Amino acid sequence: MTQNLSRYTLPQLKQLSARIAKEIAKQESAGKASMLKKLQKMAREHGLSLDELVGTSGATQTQPAKAPAKAIPAARVPLPAKYRHPSNKELAWSGRGRRPQWVEAWLANGGAMDALATAAQKFDKRQAKLKAPAESRPTASEAVPAPGPRTDAPNPVEYAPDALSAQPDASV
Repeated sequence: MTQNLSRYTLPQLKQLSARIAKEIAKQESAGKASMLKKLQKMAREHGLSLDELVGTSGATQTQPAKAPAKAIPAARVPLPAKYRHPSNKELAWSGRGRRPQWVEAWLANGGAMDALATAAQKFDKRQAKLKAPAESRPTASEAVPAPGPRTDAPNPVEYAPDALSAQPDASV
């Protein structure tokens, strides 16, 4: 059964397509329902119920299976910086992908990648010290000695400018 569809207009073809889709769904549903009845009849003939065989109710079997939900991609965690500009700490690169312009400029001016890697390591060490727990870092009161007399300092020599000027000069 072949029809020439070129004689139909676009709206007629769309309407025909919608009718065909409805008929396909209707026949699929009817086919599932008749198959379910046949399976239930066969199960009864053997003294069982379809629920016992399948483990679910027959009503849920007639419904179309839902497509699995799309997995939500996990949030990307930025990679740690492998290279960092020595004077501008905001410029960092993980070492993956295309080189940033500041790296290209650094290399064009005679800089080495090792210098950028060293700057990144130093920056990471400083950040680790800043993020260290407060109890492991000395507090301000521990770092600066308390005011008061020092017992380990030598006694200051008293200086009397008048006494020096009153002595005659021995060199004359």
